[in-house]
Amino acid sequence: MFSELVVAYLFLGGAGAGACAVMAVAGLLVDGDQLRLCAASRFLDERGRAYGRFFGTGLTAGVAVLVLGMICLTADVGRPDRLVLLAVSKPTNYLVLGAWSLSACFGLGVLAVLAWRGILPTTLAAFRVLGVLLAVVSFVTMAYTGLLLSSMASVPLWNSLWLPVMFVLSSLSCGIALVLASAILGRSACAFASVLRMLVRIDGLIIVVEVLVLAAWLVAVCAAAGAGSADANATSTDAAALASVRLLLAGPDALAFWVGLVAVGLVVPLAIDAVASCALSSPRASLATLSGQTAFLASATGVLVGGACLRATVVSAALVPAAVSLL
Repeated sequence: MFSELVVAYLFLGGAGAGACAVMAVAGLLVDGDQLRLCAASRFLDERGRAYGRFFGTGLTAGVAVLVLGMICLTADVGRPDRLVLLAVSKPTNYLVLGAWSLSACFGLGVLAVLAWRGILPTTLAAFRVLGVLLAVVSFVTMAYTGLLLSSMASVPLWNSLWLPVMFVLSSLSCGIALVLASAILGRSACAFASVLRMLVRIDGLIIVVEVLVLAAWLVAVCAAAGAGSADANATSTDAAALASVRLLLAGPDALAFWVGLVAVGLVVPLAIDAVASCALSSPRASLATLSGQTAFLASATGVLVGGACLRATVVSAALVPAAVSLL
């Protein structure tokens, strides 16, 4: 039902859309007068080149990862015309909504890259409209996979409103990780140090909320299944839900869950973000140091590993018990 390619798409699509959302919102916060001057010079002056390098690199990373996810999805489907058919259909379900949002996110992301690079002549008003549209479709792209999975009543581990919330938070965190990594590797970290400091603090907050949502999701699944299993009319679905949670916490998926997701993807990045936020609060602190940039890259890598492990374990732990419950 869900191959490794689909799991890869869930991760790559969410991370790419998250990066596009972060860049879109950051672009909306740029001073209008500065952006107007940069756009008038086609980003060829000194300030314009800095903006173009930061936003162009971050958006390129987001679009590239999004495209990789779309390639994985296409390879899994086997027939690209099926995806085209979804894209031209009316948005009557989450699959069609997802095809629409993916197409729109990709198209708007490419336009944003061209605009910030000065290749596409753009006015300040056009920048603002493009930023708002990209932010909206990126959020829809991040949310729809979780909504799609949570709508499947036959898979009890997914049938929770906590799941789409967790997917959105994870996608945002992965998007911030891509932006941080692209800024450091693209050599624009020092010029936008204040922006990166803010992103690090926001990422730390997102990770804290993600931990709480993860716990709430597992508790809600266990509570619903436990209440059902205690009833005389307990169903195989209740047993499948509890079996899925056991697979996550103490079964074959436990290593990826506890080490990949919890330790590497949540605890380590949160610790690095906390230390970095304190260290960078000093006026003398700089992002130019090798140790500081290495720490940020390590945090970003951990977040991305955790995002991949989240999708892999959620899919793996849900499908086997669900399949058994249908027999």
